[in-house]
Amino acid sequence: MTTEQIKKKLQVGDYILASKMLKTTPENVRTRFNRNKPDVLDALSIIIINRENLIKEYRFRKISSVKDE
Repeated sequence: MTTEQIKKKLQVGDYILASKMLKTTPENVRTRFNRNKPDVLDALSIIIINRENLIKEYRFRKISSVKDE
């Protein structure tokens, strides 16, 4: 995922979660992101991809359960 793609998809809490993954502060993550550091870009990409997949999976299950009723 490119830096521009990440910027468009960033949400509240993403820096906090990435900071926990990388064992650093959210401020440090934000600074490292602005400097295009690979570890931060990777962590934020993983967060965004997993969030999108989780939402899709939840909606699919919810729609499937409504059809079964």
